[in-house]
Amino acid sequence: MNNSSQSSTLSISSIPPSSFQNASVYMSQSSLHDSIHTDPNSPEVLKQNVQIALDHVARIQSLARNCLHGIQSAYQAGNSPAHTTAELATLMQGLRTIAEFFRQTGSQSASSVPPTEQQLIDTTAREVQVLYERLKRIQESNTVAVNLLGAADTVSRAR
Repeated sequence: MNNSSQSSTLSISSIPPSSFQNASVYMSQSSLHDSIHTDPNSPEVLKQNVQIALDHVARIQSLARNCLHGIQSAYQAGNSPAHTTAELATLMQGLRTIAEFFRQTGSQSASSVPPTEQQLIDTTAREVQVLYERLKRIQESNTVAVNLLGAADTVSRAR
């Protein structure tokens, strides 16, 4: 790898999570700058684009885990639904950003055809709904268990 691609990779990884939404602008400028000096179909450019995509996937995975944790702990004291909603919005923006990056760079041609943005949104929404319903059932089961334990405790005290 040449020095310019290494410095681009280091710059991409130093983007703070709060500027993740703006990363696509930086990435397209970086890719454009590199394509002036190298063939856009070269293995070096592909390696660089794959590394950028891997960095985004890691960030998206972290955001997805944070969303999942927020959903799973929705009924616990101190949990903020607004924070979980904001994390989910950031996750959706990250998915849009990586989809746009794939469209701009043609990196998706190195693998199978990626899902469309709408497919990603629909899949994420279904998965969030499934998790929400599972959590709701768990909470209902916990309520029943607490009521049964409370009733059993009341009966044992009455004796």
